[in-house]
Amino acid sequence: MFGVKKSLVVDLDKVDKETAQEYGVEEGTWLLKQDFVLTTQEETEALRDQLATEALQKLGLNLKLVDHLPVPDLD
Repeated sequence: MFGVKKSLVVDLDKVDKETAQEYGVEEGTWLLKQDFVLTTQEETEALRDQLATEALQKLGLNLKLVDHLPVPDLD
């Protein structure tokens, strides 16, 4: 089965004359308008560690993260 998340489906516009001149593209070129949220490396690592820890706990594994990798928690 193949599917696409509805939130990832976007409408495309056409580049108008003013925008085409500003960016050096042909008028009528397809235009994708999308907001992207960029995170810092620290934010990304914190979220990845949080989700990994939660997943390990759900599996009942007694592990901790060291340098973002799961290792046995012997304490």
